[in-house]
Amino acid sequence: MERLRELDIPERTVTVQIDKTKCVGPFECGECLKNCPAAVFITYPKNRVRGEICNDWGIVADDVFCWGCGVCIKVCPKNAITISELRK
Repeated sequence: MERLRELDIPERTVTVQIDKTKCVGPFECGECLKNCPAAVFITYPKNRVRGEICNDWGIVADDVFCWGCGVCIKVCPKNAITISELRK
């Protein structure tokens, strides 16, 4: 626990966008989910109906903890991810 207190976590400096027209989702791909070292990507049900199994899921980026390493861009086979610097 002592080492965690010593971490110098930078302020948010980038934003991550996913092109939903290109992204095929976590079931067909999910490379960003598997490879992101900061666990920035999360899944969500697109059309959830109570009592039914949802087979239509999407991926979003919670980029608060993204440090902009670019791994997601390199592993995305559909080129659906972009990382932009935040303007100050």
